[in-house]
Amino acid sequence: MYALIDGNNFYVSCERVFAPRLLGKPVVVLSSNDGACIARSNEAKDLGVKMAQPWFQVRRLEKTAGLIAVSANHELYGDMSARMMAIEARYAPRQEIYSIDESFLDFDGVRDDLVAVGRHMRAAILQETGIPTSVGFGATKTLAKLANNIAKTADRKPGSYPAGLAQVCDFGRLPRDELDALFAATDVGAVWGVGRKTTERLKAGGVHTVLDLLRADITTLRRQFSVVLEKRCASCTAPRACRSTMRRRHASRSSCRARSARPSRRSTASSRPSASSPRARPSACASKAASPAPSASTS
Repeated sequence: MYALIDGNNFYVSCERVFAPRLLGKPVVVLSSNDGACIARSNEAKDLGVKMAQPWFQVRRLEKTAGLIAVSANHELYGDMSARMMAIEARYAPRQEIYSIDESFLDFDGVRDDLVAVGRHMRAAILQETGIPTSVGFGATKTLAKLANNIAKTADRKPGSYPAGLAQVCDFGRLPRDELDALFAATDVGAVWGVGRKTTERLKAGGVHTVLDLLRADITTLRRQFSVVLEKRCASCTAPRACRSTMRRRHASRSSCRARSARPSRRSTASSRPSASSPRARPSACASKAASPAPSASTS
């Protein structure tokens, strides 16, 4: 089971830690030359500010809606990211840092209540850094990222998903019918790797939701789109089957290690040097090298 932990509106959240006056207000972080909006608070998103939108197009909102713009401080964001990642690493045996504000944790073999673990981790990050996060659990990385998207959306837009999935969402504890309902309510563009142009083409072909994508014909996807999309689709299917497959692979690896640790008769016999083997008769040079050298006089 994987978890994806993502800092919410990360650059803006970092700025708010050291400037509490920005809390609850529409805020954008601008690129290095103050040319475009590279991060937005939820309040700025509600005003219609788009990601990477040129600043001159929304500057009017400073006067009309109280929009606040701050210049990017990448040194600060890097430091806050390192702190956040260090906290996350406490909770799982393996971590893969995916971006400055995202990392995957591998919980394979962990039998704890993952929702409780996710909430505890989220609270620790918030307390120690001030950064709010969302946590998603899934049998694959694609599913974990999708669960994270649902956790974040359910928190930001109450009513869009069941309230119990806000902030922390674990696909592994949901029955098949509830998963299908979630997938039916989620736009296909939310799947990791499905970009804007691909989304438009999928919708033109009648694939509007994640559930539509799961039920689409794999051969058609391969022919009309790409192998990558096919793999993304496969990564979203049958979470329980994926989990049981992971368990079988783990058991298979364990048995393979046990067999490899038990040498066979053939390998044991072949490892013994015969009387005629050169290794059985060390050369004179080897004997001399093995004999201790005379110690130097200290007098």
